[in-house]
Amino acid sequence: MSRERNPATQPGAPALSGPRISRRILAVWLPWWPSERLARHRPEARSRPFVTVAERNGRLIVDAANPRATRAGLTPGMPLADARAIVPDVIVHPADPADDALALERLARWADRFTPRVMPDGTDTLFLDIAGCTHIFGGEEALTASLRSALEGFGLTVRLALADTPGAAWALTRYGAEDPAVAPSGAGPDELKRALAQLPVAALRLGSDVAEALVSFGLDRICTLFAIEPVELIRRFGMEPVRRLDQALGRIDEPITPLRPLPPREAHRAFAEPISTAADIRAAVDGLLDDLCGEMGRAGEGARRLHLVCHRVEGDRRTLTVGTSRPLRRKKPLMGLFAEKLDQVEPGFGIDEIVLAADIVETIDELQTDWSGETPGGYRAADEEELADLLDRLGNRFGFGRIGRPVPRQSWLPERAAVREGLLGSGSGMRPGSGPHPGSAAQPKPAAHHAVPASWPEDRRRPLRLLSPPEPVEAVNLEPGGSPFGFRYRGRFRQLRAVEGPERLECEWWREDAPRRDYYLAEDEAGGRYWLYRAGGRDPGTTPRPRWFLHGVFA
Repeated sequence: MSRERNPATQPGAPALSGPRISRRILAVWLPWWPSERLARHRPEARSRPFVTVAERNGRLIVDAANPRATRAGLTPGMPLADARAIVPDVIVHPADPADDALALERLARWADRFTPRVMPDGTDTLFLDIAGCTHIFGGEEALTASLRSALEGFGLTVRLALADTPGAAWALTRYGAEDPAVAPSGAGPDELKRALAQLPVAALRLGSDVAEALVSFGLDRICTLFAIEPVELIRRFGMEPVRRLDQALGRIDEPITPLRPLPPREAHRAFAEPISTAADIRAAVDGLLDDLCGEMGRAGEGARRLHLVCHRVEGDRRTLTVGTSRPLRRKKPLMGLFAEKLDQVEPGFGIDEIVLAADIVETIDELQTDWSGETPGGYRAADEEELADLLDRLGNRFGFGRIGRPVPRQSWLPERAAVREGLLGSGSGMRPGSGPHPGSAAQPKPAAHHAVPASWPEDRRRPLRLLSPPEPVEAVNLEPGGSPFGFRYRGRFRQLRAVEGPERLECEWWREDAPRRDYYLAEDEAGGRYWLYRAGGRDPGTTPRPRWFLHGVFA
């Protein structure tokens, strides 16, 4: 008599706490994947008996067969000599599991147009978690039909199944009576039991030896396992049948792990003999940059951030990262950025592989220059590149957030007339004369371009240094509301011998937090030149009472 199991008490089965996150797993089985993959380049793999073979124990064994070879009686595991005895004209190709897996991964990356949660499983299966994505395609049925149509358009044979667990979807796609086989959405363990009950135990993704052992005891269907206590199954057949059954029924969570995004551009070198000297590492990086820059040049792109990953024979790795202030694909400056950091690489017992990846790339806008090397904007492209190279070196050494430049902004108030534009992006408020503040070393954005939101005024004289904030002074006027005769600043009275002004400046019409200002250029008897202003009205009797400030000094 069967007894419902508490998953929290099962050996190796973690308890599921909290609300379950709804999932809908679409399993895609490609039963003829190795041969149909090769058939895209070898048409005879589709029209004639075709097998792939691998060497095992000194013999060539059939690893996979296409449908024509299977119908002729050739099966995986058969010696090649026996296969040729049955079908003398069979086409033979070496098995390449690594290429099969790589092609399956590429197919999984293609399938992310249906859902971002795609995971290859084994050598011929994809899992897609389509929960939350079906409405884009018009429902589960429409999404499934669209996926099937696309895969069959690639020349692939496909079987599909939908369930709430990967284990149930895997079982139904191989052993279900329908295609696509669909288990009800939101089905609990009891509903999944009914959907899986009559399937063979091999549908639980068991190893062949475990499945054969269960069949030898008369446990050939999944329903026969329901009546046996887990402890008895574990004692006779190990943990695998219990674990796989609980996964299929949803008692144990089985996550779908999406593939990590690939870097847009990548180059790598593998070494038969590990390298360890600085000269060898530098030569390898030089060759990698040749490959990467050539690839980006053909694509019209440039790198903004690059990672150099050195895999050591001990099994760990060392990584160097450099960033650029603009898209860059010239080898010389990129090599210069890495050369400053290569001494940080500790080769250990040797480096057997180096990978250079550009994970952020952008399109490069080519500049048209005349015969003298100048662009239509009136600057030399070579000067621009030299400035950008300098910014790259400084940014990688001190952090891109510490580099910036002042650019004009539309405001008449001096402290608001400039904004700091850094390598990290658009400007933040900056008072002229103040230094750049530190920032993080996030992805930089170019500061060496020539387009600015406004132009600097050329018809007004401004001091080289502004005081922030303006400092109050005591000014002496010969007449009320007139020019200052002198002023007291930091305990010292400065007699003025020349005064020019006033120049009235006011804030924007929508701002009411700053009074109007009258600015004066003044020179004292010692030759010091100052920028003074009076805030408020010109009449001393007005409210608020006028006040005087020193806002800047000239060189």
